Amino acid sequence: MKAGLLSLLACPRCGGEMAWTPVGATPGAGWERDGLLTCPGGHRFPVIDGIPRFLDGPLRRALRGRYPRYFAGVNASGWEGAQETGGGSETDPVLLETVERFGYEWTKYASYNAENFARFLEPVRSELRGGMVVLDAGCGAGRHLEALADTGMDVVGVDVSWAVEAAFRRVGDHPRVHVVQADLCRLPFRRPAFDFVYSLGVLHHLPDPSRGVAAIVGHLRPGGVLLAWVYMRTTRKVILEPVRRLVRRLPSRGIDGLSLVLAALEYGFLIAPYAGLCRARGESVLRRVVPRRIQEYARLGFRVSRTDWYDRLAAPVSRPMTMAQARSLLALPELCDQVVTPIDDSWWQCYARVRPSGGGTRVT
Repeated sequence: MKAGLLSLLACPRCGGEMAWTPVGATPGAGWERDGLLTCPGGHRFPVIDGIPRFLDGPLRRALRGRYPRYFAGVNASGWEGAQETGGGSETDPVLLETVERFGYEWTKYASYNAENFARFLEPVRSELRGGMVVLDAGCGAGRHLEALADTGMDVVGVDVSWAVEAAFRRVGDHPRVHVVQADLCRLPFRRPAFDFVYSLGVLHHLPDPSRGVAAIVGHLRPGGVLLAWVYMRTTRKVILEPVRRLVRRLPSRGIDGLSLVLAALEYGFLIAPYAGLCRARGESVLRRVVPRRIQEYARLGFRVSRTDWYDRLAAPVSRPMTMAQARSLLALPELCDQVVTPIDDSWWQCYARVRPSGGGTRVT
């Protein structure tokens, strides 16, 4: 764990300051990045392979099973008591499934290469500046973290799934990037800590998206900016929902195999013919009538299509939203200048700012 992260952390149970103790400093033993975080209230959280792990309940038990070496090397007393829950979404019965599904996806497909971050950031580009402290809420494999860090910002990626390990492998050596494993509804950061928070394609996978937004906003500084992209409720998503509910009974490998079949069919009947017509007739003519997603997959490639099919089918919770529902996410008294914008026929782009002082709330 990098020293700069400690100043941002706070105990997710009591809000107390965290103290860092390294664990096992034997050279060459692979323990150099392990440690222990404790607060004055006696709450303890492990740092394993450079990543602080703020997990409780069944996730803490899963962590112990995943890293027996670490827990065998520290004083085991107190860990069981530390598993008491404290109001995060870890009490939801689908949380372990969510962790496993997205951990599988963003570990296997960590090289996912849909370079669309610049488009995501377009509404806030003029507001970004060096020296800002930024949170990626639901960072997955961490493919966006370096982009802002390279411009002089300090960026923290947080995710509840095992994908944080792929993220750390990707960006762990960057001096301005930090990776934390935690529940979005129970973030382990000081209040306030961040100038800008973005969450891309995550909130609609929470059991209670509004609760996730409220938790995030609580860590934004006055004048800070929130940018979130959430699924738009469309006819094709409504049609897909019964399929998702049925398919989620399969193990992750089974869903991955089905995604391969569906991506191959989509490519064979839609994307490949479109690409061939573009070569023959010119893309500018077809762009007006062909859905944007088909155009994008023709450009991004088969692997992106396959990953996206897994993402659609594997999520235990998926809540595409109407415009009214997207607006309701931002209807918090702390926020102002809320704007919800439709993007193509797939997304709602949700922008808001934390009020620097008093004033009303406006949602457009």
